[in-house]
Amino acid sequence: MEHPRDVLLSTRRIALVGASAKPDRPSFGVMRFLLDRGYEVTPVNPGLAGQEIHGQRVVATLAEAGPLDMVD
Repeated sequence: MEHPRDVLLSTRRIALVGASAKPDRPSFGVMRFLLDRGYEVTPVNPGLAGQEIHGQRVVATLAEAGPLDMVD
């Protein structure tokens, strides 16, 4: 089993499932945290598809998120 640190060091592209545009939601802060550390984050939320969160376009499905290293 890989150590979580090793997984994060080898990860660049992350899909954030259930991403929210509401600042009081945990996913909003998690996405900002990941972006600030240099990860490419694609927010996934069918109800917000086409909108942007933290400057990243929201997609409806994982298939639309493109090649990924990790799903959160």
